Formats: sequence, structure tokens, C-alpha cells
Amino acid sequence: MFDVVYAKLVRTCKLRYLLTTVHRIPKFYKPDGSIVELELDYLENKTISSIDEHGHLNHVKIGGTPPCVGNVWLVSSVEESLTCLSDLGVYPFINKAAARANAKRLGLQSFKYIPVP
Repeated sequence: MFDVVYAKLVRTCKLRYLLTTVHRIPKFYKPDGSIVELELDYLENKTISSIDEHGHLNHVKIGGTPPCVGNVWLVSSVEESLTCLSDLGVYPFINKAAARANAKRLGLQSFKYIPVP
């Protein structure tokens, strides 16, 4: 499934950030510092489709090691993944600085960020 809306949001809006463990397939931190493990549908690559200023449809294939390549979260559906996480009490921080401040407050020594729209 092409997550065109996600790709557009990544380029045009401020990103929020999930705070995760450093594992290849990450676990997620709740605001109280507890860890949530959730099986998400990670992808090895993702095609992002968009229309340029001339009206031409362009496809960009992004691939690499999950969970992220650049600012693209390699899951089949960002929206569904965020919904599953919110059901477990995991929400993105309003910006990277807020995520970093919370990691410091929790005394986390190693962590990563996943950018989300």
C-alpha cells in the first residue's frame, strides 16, 4: 500500500516523535518510562508516490533497515501503527526536543526517535 499522505506530511508539516529502544525492531516508551512491545508490520522498502509541479506522477522507492530510513517510518500503515500504539498508551511527543527532555527526565541512557506526522 502506498502511504502517499504520510510522505506528503513528512515533507510539509512538523514532525512528532516516538521514543523507542535501540533494538532493530524497537520497543516503545510510554510517558512513564515503561516499555511496550508491539508487533507492527515492518517493511524492507516502501514506495512513495507524489505529483510534481508539472503534474507528473513520481514514485520513489525507499529501502533499508527498519524501523526508519531518513524520516520515513517503514511500516505498512503509519496511521494503523499509531492507532495500535495509542491503544497501549504510547503517543508521539510534540517535537524532538520534548522527546529528548522526557528521555532525560526518565533517566534513559540509550534511546532512538521515530518521526511521525
